[in-house]
Amino acid sequence: MNSPVLSRKSHKWLTLVIGVQALLWMLSGAYMVTIDLDFIHGDPLVRNMVENLEANFDELYPIDDILARHDGAESVDLVSRLGEPYYVVSAKSGSVLLDARSGVQQSPLPESRIVDLAEHFYAGSGTVNGVRLLTVDEPKPTELQTRPLPLWQVSFDDRIRTTFYLSPSTGELITRRHTFWRGFDFLWMLHIMDYENRSDVNNNLLRVASAVGLLTALSGVWLLIFSLRRHRPAIDHSPGGPPPHGSFDDSAAKTT
Repeated sequence: MNSPVLSRKSHKWLTLVIGVQALLWMLSGAYMVTIDLDFIHGDPLVRNMVENLEANFDELYPIDDILARHDGAESVDLVSRLGEPYYVVSAKSGSVLLDARSGVQQSPLPESRIVDLAEHFYAGSGTVNGVRLLTVDEPKPTELQTRPLPLWQVSFDDRIRTTFYLSPSTGELITRRHTFWRGFDFLWMLHIMDYENRSDVNNNLLRVASAVGLLTALSGVWLLIFSLRRHRPAIDHSPGGPPPHGSFDDSAAKTT
């Protein structure tokens, strides 16, 4: 098999192998660079993520007593929840929420409190239409990715199906999801070819597809070289041949 035929067949079969994935790369890439990333992250959907803490610190429960009650505590943070002061005590076993004035433990937070917090964080125009506690004993939604359970799932009835996920231990807004994020996540999965966790950009399947794509491009260059050589005009320099383009043959102008 000569080189021109080999280049043509190689390019054809490599294109058949990688063509669909190359199209998915282009379509997913176009979506990801067109939609504003802050919108995908849901930034316009949230508010009150940072609240000023208004409290008389002399009236707060002593942190030394908090540490004495929670052996193994790694940190104690003073936070605001719905305008009220709370302590978040973090340890290897997890985190708990305490009333900063009385020291009474508040977590796990009940559904009514979670709804109040979700509405406090929500900046959209919808209303809550679903609340569910996701536990470790049930399948985790794909859109939570690697975030651990348990989490409260709060859904809103707006046009983009906004969903908030809050910690039952601290009331913190862990993440938010909506229709455009879910579309982005699906296309991201196709783009990086990680169909399980949708996060590994160094997986073997992507490496193989990238290598095949590179070979396809190189075979196209190889084919182009032979195509250009085939269409190059030949110049006849024999004694009786036609003169080169642009030259003047004065033999026709001579008279006998």
